[in-house]
Amino acid sequence: MAVINAVAARRNVPYGAQDSRSLRIGATANTWPARTTVATPGECQPLVAKDPIDIAKDAGTSFATGALPISGRSGGPTTTVMFTIRSAAKDVLASSDFNYNDDLLARCSQFDLQHTEGSNASTYTVRLLPAPTIGERSFAAVQTTKPRGPGDLGGATLNVLAGTLSLALSLSVTPDGDMQPAVESMAGIARDLLDEAATNPPAVSTPTPNSRTPEQLAALIQGIPGPDGSTALVHAQLIPAEAAASAPPSQTACTLDDAAYLGALGGSSMVQGTYSGSPAKKSFLTLRAVSMAGSIATPYPFDTRAEALRTCSSITEKVLGGSQGRAWSSLRPLTAVPGGDASYAVVYEFSDGTGQKHLAVGARRGSLTIEVDDVRATEAEVQPAAEALAAFVNQIFAKSGL
Repeated sequence: MAVINAVAARRNVPYGAQDSRSLRIGATANTWPARTTVATPGECQPLVAKDPIDIAKDAGTSFATGALPISGRSGGPTTTVMFTIRSAAKDVLASSDFNYNDDLLARCSQFDLQHTEGSNASTYTVRLLPAPTIGERSFAAVQTTKPRGPGDLGGATLNVLAGTLSLALSLSVTPDGDMQPAVESMAGIARDLLDEAATNPPAVSTPTPNSRTPEQLAALIQGIPGPDGSTALVHAQLIPAEAAASAPPSQTACTLDDAAYLGALGGSSMVQGTYSGSPAKKSFLTLRAVSMAGSIATPYPFDTRAEALRTCSSITEKVLGGSQGRAWSSLRPLTAVPGGDASYAVVYEFSDGTGQKHLAVGARRGSLTIEVDDVRATEAEVQPAAEALAAFVNQIFAKSGL
């Protein structure tokens, strides 16, 4: 990740690395539809791109993914290079990602792919392209839909082996256009990444002490069905410690500012989960669990948040990444409150004309906080739903040993 972000900074572009740890947790903790990509003829399979979920699940290799726009261009489908870097022993990468010889390249100058995910299948044609001289081995290709539909884009790819690093880059292209400029653009980014990795190898940072890792927190949430019996789709991460320095403070006690809240929790483990809910009841349950880092001091951020929800007659919410706040109206407390050192349970509405009842229930026990949100259509559903949410929060605490 550090290598990617350093190259992004040097190119003065706003893109960079994704959170590799979070991607790995998401790939391993969640259940995904069966996915296969099969080459025809079968001998061309070594030239097929590896599945992103399989890459993330592979505990034997380190990986990082990112995106960078072509130098001097604004980001867009045909100007943004997507890439994955894998790191492992050279022989492991050679046999996994570059298990071919020149004769195979000649025989597989063009072949077909069938990608199947669940019950859906798509077919593509792959044509190899002249590859630039970079690293120890490299090959390039362009992939197009078969049959091609109007407006369909193709995908140019470049794969590079350089010592203990394997790079897989891709760029959307116009299928009938000249592919070599796209390949050279990817090669330029590949060279920058390899140069940065060789010149400034990333250092291993020491994590902030925490009683629960993101992986452990994800396993805890995954092990407990939601009130409707469904399993959560989880996204887990370590909240960046540097977020505290860049997050703006809340302007008033009755403003809930996500950026400020998460910034105050830098170094903590966090899991966000979504549950399928009940279409008949128009239910959509979301969860946020945070295991606070040992460095977080009192008053704890959650306690301040809970106090505002218990005492404010109205709330302005600033959603992470949003430029405008949104007001909570008809805010009132509920009696179904989970047990904890600090807790809240409220219902409110938005001024969107739907009249939907938004429920928010949360509690802290020790260093662990659990917050859940749900939506109901009618007033009659509010109290039973709140009781179910409070019981759910208590169940998570009990499962965690608190």
